[in-house]
Amino acid sequence: MLQASGRSYVCWRCAAQRLSPGTFSSWPRTAPVTRSLARATQYTNLTYTRELATVHHTKSNYDAPASSSAAGPAPGMPIRSRLRKWEAENPTVAEMMLSDHADEGELTNNFTRPQNVGMVQLDLNDSAPLFTGDELVDLRSDDAMLDAGDLVELQSGASRRPILAICLGRVNGYEHFYTDSGKWFPALGIRTLFVVNNFVSVEELEPVIAALPPADVAIEALSVLHDLGEGPTRQAGAALLRKMLAFSQHAEAVYQENAGTLDASSAFIGDPVKHRYLTLHEIADLLLPESTKQGGKFSTHALYAVHRAMLQDEVFFRPLRHVGHKRSYLFEISPLSEVRVIQQVEKYVREYLHSQRDSKAARLTTDSPIESFVSRAQKVIDESRKHREWSDNGMIGPSSQSVLAKTDWSATDLEILQFIELWASYQKFPQYSPLQAVGSALLRAIDRYQEAQGYLPPAGWTLLQEVGWIPPWEIPARYSVRFPGVEIKRGGSYVRPFMGLLDRHLKRDRLAVIRKPLKNVTAYCIDDITAREIDDAVSLERTTNPEEYWIHVHVADPASSFDADTPVAKHAELIPEAIYLPGHLEPMLPESLIQDRFSLAPDRPCLTFSALVNTNGVVLNEKITPNTLEDVVYMTYEDAASAIGEVREDPFSEGGQWSLGTLRKVEEVNRKMTRPEGLTEDQKDDLAILSKLGKAIQASRLEKGATPFFQPRPTATVDFNDVNLEEHDGFLFASGDPLIHVHYSQLSGTDLVENAMKLANEVAARWCHQRGIPIPYRTQPHAVRNATLVQQYARDVLNPMLLSGARPDEKVWKRMQSLLGVDEVSTTPGPHFTLGSDMYTKATSPLRRFGDLIVHWQIEAALAEEKKLGRELKKIKGGKGEGDDLSFLPFSRERLDRMLPMIRLREKQARALTNVNGADQWILQAMVRAWRFKEASLPETFKLTVTHVTRSRLLGRLDWFDRRAILKRDELNGVALGADVRLGDVFEVRLTDINVHSRQIFVEAVSLVEKVRDETESSQVPLDAEEVKDALVETI
Repeated sequence: MLQASGRSYVCWRCAAQRLSPGTFSSWPRTAPVTRSLARATQYTNLTYTRELATVHHTKSNYDAPASSSAAGPAPGMPIRSRLRKWEAENPTVAEMMLSDHADEGELTNNFTRPQNVGMVQLDLNDSAPLFTGDELVDLRSDDAMLDAGDLVELQSGASRRPILAICLGRVNGYEHFYTDSGKWFPALGIRTLFVVNNFVSVEELEPVIAALPPADVAIEALSVLHDLGEGPTRQAGAALLRKMLAFSQHAEAVYQENAGTLDASSAFIGDPVKHRYLTLHEIADLLLPESTKQGGKFSTHALYAVHRAMLQDEVFFRPLRHVGHKRSYLFEISPLSEVRVIQQVEKYVREYLHSQRDSKAARLTTDSPIESFVSRAQKVIDESRKHREWSDNGMIGPSSQSVLAKTDWSATDLEILQFIELWASYQKFPQYSPLQAVGSALLRAIDRYQEAQGYLPPAGWTLLQEVGWIPPWEIPARYSVRFPGVEIKRGGSYVRPFMGLLDRHLKRDRLAVIRKPLKNVTAYCIDDITAREIDDAVSLERTTNPEEYWIHVHVADPASSFDADTPVAKHAELIPEAIYLPGHLEPMLPESLIQDRFSLAPDRPCLTFSALVNTNGVVLNEKITPNTLEDVVYMTYEDAASAIGEVREDPFSEGGQWSLGTLRKVEEVNRKMTRPEGLTEDQKDDLAILSKLGKAIQASRLEKGATPFFQPRPTATVDFNDVNLEEHDGFLFASGDPLIHVHYSQLSGTDLVENAMKLANEVAARWCHQRGIPIPYRTQPHAVRNATLVQQYARDVLNPMLLSGARPDEKVWKRMQSLLGVDEVSTTPGPHFTLGSDMYTKATSPLRRFGDLIVHWQIEAALAEEKKLGRELKKIKGGKGEGDDLSFLPFSRERLDRMLPMIRLREKQARALTNVNGADQWILQAMVRAWRFKEASLPETFKLTVTHVTRSRLLGRLDWFDRRAILKRDELNGVALGADVRLGDVFEVRLTDINVHSRQIFVEAVSLVEKVRDETESSQVPLDAEEVKDALVETI
């Protein structure tokens, strides 16, 4: 039967009485929308999910024999009373079909319902930016920053229908869009794979913008207005609709002209055994004729035709959605061997399901590949559960015993397991794909996952753990974040293509003739006790002027030992930033080369970045020189701070820590560490002066609006000492489980090194810019347009909050992010506002960042050329003049422009794995083992601060390591009405579910702790066209 999607109609006058007096009263221009604002509260506590139920009725008591005690309905009883009585006496079991409006992590019903814009659920981005090392960067999506007039394709994972929309601008952190179906909606940042910049002008947007709700309307009301179908009319958006329709028609025409090629693209692109990674432009070059180009380039509608054709193939093409960039996203192209496996397993499942429906056929198909697989899988799973309890939390339970249930898996069985890995681990198929049903059918056939919340990928993930395909503590994020050209090794590590013995490609130091030993210089290598690669050191040089000093930053110099086109360089480029995910450490360069050749030590080469600085923090002179270290002192941050008597205040130090088990003492690395008492007085003076100068330089950056420090993020330290992992015939057998320590990252004991590294990076950027040398500059181009606002907001709002120890809320982050944009990598220098720098690059970590290696290769080639010329290189200014020919450089500007998008993409993948998804899943594993398996204690209740409101749920942050949690509206338990919930409300909540695989925490309300007061602004009139144009210039 069909369930009602909402309650009985309540007129807008009655609903309006529930609003606080005066709410929205100052918006008189559009009466229909005003009435809808009043109606909005009525609907905010509804769950807009229309579902179908398959109901299994028990035998009616009314059909019972006469001796039964059940009495029939009384004569004359009203029909409604009779129905209630019948339902009470005849309970039913309803199996709900998939929802039309699937929430994150759920599958959607898109076969029995037509897809439309109202059914699309867009991904919600976490608005709090991430601080990683020496930059503020949003690792989730570069597509969050759009300009008014940009055309985007919107598509949620739960819908097969793409939607074209035009960005109307960003107001108060929320973007507004107008779709090709004539609908308007707001969003808190969206992900998109296709963007056409400047599709329409701001002037063309004015009629639609003028009909938007006021800028200060709460997001709760905006969401409900969208649900009610309110907003700009089709008449207001007629010009935009015509443009979007014409764009779609032109794209369709290109597709029809090339359908034969596009539909058979696998024959032109596929590799027999290896994955390929191509950008949309590269695919278009392979599939479309040259005649399609206009002026040597493909038109945007031609590219869109190729884009749509690729997405229609759910097996062969897969966009790397979560790591893409609007100018550089990749399609992962499956090898033909993998496609064959998918098609073969799909065939097996279809034949199996057909045989189950036909009882006669079922008796004749005793050799069904699925039945053979099911039989073996059941035995292994049953044996596993004797020692490790199964759970519906995206992981199986702990155990101190190893399960050695050796099974002779057939080749067909391995193909089926490979399919399940693609489905559950790599999550290769879209949520709307029919192939989702293949994975579900396999789980149903195994008949061991009836208690799972649907036969969904998280249950498939636990199947792989139970059969030994992956270890019980495997991190799902390792599979969802793919590095192009790199294979994932089950159980740990990554496999890059074999390129021979890499040390054979090392050569003699190319700068040996100009490299000078650092005699009578003490270089201080200050790093964590666990650091394995030491890539930087600092030293001080006094001058005849007691107010001026040379600060020298000595950086490891691997670039002088191998060229940019060698196998060593290609090996590093595949994973261009070292991965520090616990249990899965992956250095950029081979560990042996780092320890034996490149890590800083006496008599090893370095590249020195130097700046002459006065005591006021003003840089007077700069230079870069190749050197060899002689006297090296290794210290920890804490010991360096102790030596100079520095106490660095950490406003967030009260964050706390929590452990699952007792971690053992951290093993020290094999190098001689110096304690404060081992330093001479002169060495202590050096460190004190370096610290003082660094603070003076940082003070000038803060004046420009730099972020004072980076807010710590929860992370996990993992101990594998009690774990034993064995491999037999490609399957893993584990005993013991890792210990997990959850804590906040802390500021180092001293900012001496941090300030010196920033200075070295600025020196490298300016040195290259003065010579016209292209390198990967780190910039914030979006912030340039908002320079005054960025600096003002940082000084007046964000920085005071950080310095006081207050954690900025979502509103502050949204505002700052809308002004800053995100970091970009470009061959053109520009300001970096978060760091307070006029130009910036990264050059101090060439052992763990490939971008730093590129900077070193460019600089060292220039140093050798200047030695040859006997003078400094001259920059060509404005395309004219007598500048030097730079053809000697390893990387031309054109080559770097082609490389940087891919390098940036890979960097983001590494950081997302280390700092976001991977760390979060270790914390979730610890929570599940404490909450479900009682290995440790957790608080009985938590406080949840609401950060976002959707149709069916509230999103918020727990007061336990800032975990993101979901509170469904039907789990409010009468504590509050959904209509009354506002951003910032605080609930006391209790855990109801945790899922490691989907990275979700669900809670139920216990009480309302704090209610945000509704405040109506003095002015709530909508922006007219001129005001909107001004606002967009300010906030977009």
